[in-house]
Amino acid sequence: MLWWISGGVVLLALIVLALIALRVVGSLRRFGIAAQSLQRRLLDGQQRLEPHLLRLQETAEAMQPRLEAMQEQALIIQARRGDADN
Repeated sequence: MLWWISGGVVLLALIVLALIALRVVGSLRRFGIAAQSLQRRLLDGQQRLEPHLLRLQETAEAMQPRLEAMQEQALIIQARRGDADN
């Protein structure tokens, strides 16, 4: 009789374990689908942004010589003001 009770408890525990495992597998599957969706959206956003970033970089590189010239002029003006104050 004791063997029947312990066998029933073990069988019930295995059924509960199987049900929980099925729920976990379902959750993992939904998580995988969501992760793939987010990955696709991330790649799409990256592909859309890439041309804009390249244009921005080209603009910054084109402005660099002009900014350097302006910085030199500012240093010259600052040096002249320093000479005028002395």
